[in-house]
Amino acid sequence: MNVDHDRDSVPDVRTPTGIAIAAGAVLVVGAVLLAAALFPPGDLSGRVFVLAVAVGGYAALVPDLRALAAVTVLAALTFVGFLANRFGELTGASSTVWSYTAAIALAALLGAGYRSMRSSSPASGMPPRPSPTALVPRPLTPDAEPVVAPPDDPSGRRAA
Repeated sequence: MNVDHDRDSVPDVRTPTGIAIAAGAVLVVGAVLLAAALFPPGDLSGRVFVLAVAVGGYAALVPDLRALAAVTVLAALTFVGFLANRFGELTGASSTVWSYTAAIALAALLGAGYRSMRSSSPASGMPPRPSPTALVPRPLTPDAEPVVAPPDDPSGRRAA
């Protein structure tokens, strides 16, 4: 019978940072298109609200802080360049336009804080998440012998 010495090692099942950034970029572009369709060009507060909700939701779901930072900066730049100004122009914007980006950053911080509290708080009433190795069946190697437990004893004692 073979002994599995790697039982305690947990494989890295996180999404790569580049994939998480790409997914966030698609989310930001979708949110920008939605904000442009829902609110007129003069309604900056409504447009920034749509982006802030999208970035906050992304932050609540994605644990990679580098990806979150990149997506937050992308959302702020697309807001200033395409929703507040025209044609991606970042220069010449008044300081009030840049102050709206604080709402996007705040939403990212709140979403990351929510995710952190949700994942680390055992008293939250949420059941603990199973380990990634518990969900993955481990294949038998060709030379491994299957382990068969003996049947229970008819006298009521359980086999060890």
